[in-house]
Amino acid sequence: MTRRHRNHNLRKRCDCPRRLWPKCAHSWWFNYQPKGGTSFRISLDKHAAKHLDRKADAESLAATIRTEIDAGTYGQVAPISEMTLRELADVYLDRSVAVDHPASVAECRSRLNVICGTVLPRPTGGAAPFGDWRLVDVTTDTIERHREARRAAGTGLAGTNRSLARLRAMYNWAVRTGYVEHTPFKRQGEAVVRLQREAPRSRRLDGDRDEEARLLAACAPHLRALVEAALATGCRVGELLSLTWQQVVGLTIDVTKTPPVMTWAPRSEIVMLASKTKTQRDRRIPISTRLKAIVEMRALDPNGQPFASDLFVFGNAVGEQVGSIKRAWMTALLKANGVDAEYNDKANLSPKSRAAFAEINLHFHDLRREAGSRWLEGGVPLHTVRDWLGHTSIAQTSTYLSGTQQTQHGAMTAFEARLADLEAAAKAKAAAAAAKAATKPEEPFVQQCATEVKKQHRKAVSAGGRQHRTLNKNAGERQTTIM
Repeated sequence: MTRRHRNHNLRKRCDCPRRLWPKCAHSWWFNYQPKGGTSFRISLDKHAAKHLDRKADAESLAATIRTEIDAGTYGQVAPISEMTLRELADVYLDRSVAVDHPASVAECRSRLNVICGTVLPRPTGGAAPFGDWRLVDVTTDTIERHREARRAAGTGLAGTNRSLARLRAMYNWAVRTGYVEHTPFKRQGEAVVRLQREAPRSRRLDGDRDEEARLLAACAPHLRALVEAALATGCRVGELLSLTWQQVVGLTIDVTKTPPVMTWAPRSEIVMLASKTKTQRDRRIPISTRLKAIVEMRALDPNGQPFASDLFVFGNAVGEQVGSIKRAWMTALLKANGVDAEYNDKANLSPKSRAAFAEINLHFHDLRREAGSRWLEGGVPLHTVRDWLGHTSIAQTSTYLSGTQQTQHGAMTAFEARLADLEAAAKAKAAAAAAKAATKPEEPFVQQCATEVKKQHRKAVSAGGRQHRTLNKNAGERQTTIM
């Protein structure tokens, strides 16, 4: 007996085998005919106005369409009051994030999926994923319930704050564009939902480059290049993964020679485009000697030819963009600290490995702080560090950087040594003055008397001259009066 395939009325109109449908790039179609009703054949890509890669997304959309067909509302325009949080999230992602922050689309989509998938209790009873809530039903208390649900699920304070910040930004955009009249984050213009205060991070690489050496030794070649580039440029991981060869200014490759000869202009630099930065501002970072070596190792494709300008510096072997290094980073960090990374069937760290990872407490973003702090300790002016990191103000840079325990103790040692040098110099100066006074020959008594007589004579002569001039002046005045 032939086994019947169950695809929930989903199919693809292509020549690919059925078993490859979940992986092929063709569009999903939904075929459905209710009892005694009209047959429907719907392109899910056209219905969603975007391509659906995952079969799970196609099944979810098909279930929604099936419900609408059974209710007789399919194809009818729903009133804006029926708009759900998930529908707003999809519009916000396409109309705002993809336009203004294209480099953040993947991160934003992931966070919105977490927000919409969080199950929250309804005030009238029951519970539903947040994405299924109508916008008109979302209140300030709903936002607070979402905060409580994320913390109960094990999300840290920082992760919960990021979700609330994204949700707040989405509602602010919805108010500006007219999808909603007000935001649950404010009441009468006053903020009623506040993010909880986070302790600022100050984590840096420990020891005299010992932790850095262990980390680099544990990294695979691609991750090692990224780590070294982060320490040399202070860039965010997303900025590095999106870096293309056209943003590397000053490198010339002569392919007429074997092997190709690479030369650098005197002012070579990395140009971070505004479309790829968090602050949406261009910035330029001079290429250090360390970074030049990293770039040169990645400048040629497998055929020994330079990569095209639109390919990625930290891409795969053929220059394609790498989506994420999260797992590679966790594995390398655990290995550098003598822990074997263990993953479950869902590709997540096991509880034991996750606890070890949390204890190490080093994020890839901390390498950005390490780079800025090293620049400052090396004598780079603070305003230059601000420009290289891409901050909008020196105040932000000042609170961002930190010193290690070693540099703090080193600074105190240097301060005390400087005080000791000043005290020693003062004592030496006093001793020299005393020695000079002790070795000065005494003036003979007769010479002292003669010197004193000369001084008295000069004073008398000077006084007599002044008296003579005064008498003459007075006489002249009297004579003038008589006449």
